[in-house]
Amino acid sequence: MRGDDISGRKNTSVNAPGAQVARRRRWLWVGSIAVIAAVGVGWYAWPTGQETSADPHVRHPGKLQPICASPDGRTLYADVDGDGVVDEVYDSKDRDGRTVVTFEGPGNKRARQPVWSIVTTAKGRLKAHASPEEGFRAAFGDLDHDGRVDMAVTYTALPESDDPVDSASMHEVRWGPLGRDLKGRSRGSIRMSHGYYIDGLRAVAGTRPSAGANPGPARLLVHQTTGDGAFETYQGQKLGHDLVVPDEPLPRWAQEFAEQKDGWADLGQCPTSP
Repeated sequence: MRGDDISGRKNTSVNAPGAQVARRRRWLWVGSIAVIAAVGVGWYAWPTGQETSADPHVRHPGKLQPICASPDGRTLYADVDGDGVVDEVYDSKDRDGRTVVTFEGPGNKRARQPVWSIVTTAKGRLKAHASPEEGFRAAFGDLDHDGRVDMAVTYTALPESDDPVDSASMHEVRWGPLGRDLKGRSRGSIRMSHGYYIDGLRAVAGTRPSAGANPGPARLLVHQTTGDGAFETYQGQKLGHDLVVPDEPLPRWAQEFAEQKDGWADLGQCPTSP
């Protein structure tokens, strides 16, 4: 029995006008879903993290927060741990190292972290209470100009005589976001020419290249002894993951250091809350 010759048959289910219409509808439906998904993903992935909130008192998770001070200069507002919510860095008028970071969390929960808790000795042992009298210094500021607050820490022993000695056990910069443990995204060294006693450590607002322009990265100023009761001012310069402090003091160092505003005010005052 000769089999049927199907070479000339037409697939009516494929070529029927109704099937073509249904197929077009399916493609339109799939295409619409793809467009909606792309728009949704694009909106979600839009770099809102690079937008800056105008007022640190207004919480805007997902946005970079400004780094600025309270009117009295005692509190620095910044997103220290990188969760998109403003935290508070509080220090005394002289910013002498008694620094405490208060982290804001969900449900208005707050956590306090004293900065001196991260200081280590030369042998790596943790010091629970490294006081300013023992030579602890800390400074916060956007030292690499990426919109995140960084932290510089030094720990040097007070000289016992007029002759300075190398007593540095900690010269470190921690790049933000710092996290709640203040360990930082990464770490680098503050490369000093000498490990002498550091009397002051400050991050001050960067210079403006022109009128109306945004300031550059914060400048790290180091007030270091040179012996016989004299001090000089040095400025750190970012080099890779480190801050290099050239052995060239800034002019008018002592006067410039003394002229800094109270607390954190020299990093700029925050706008008034609405």
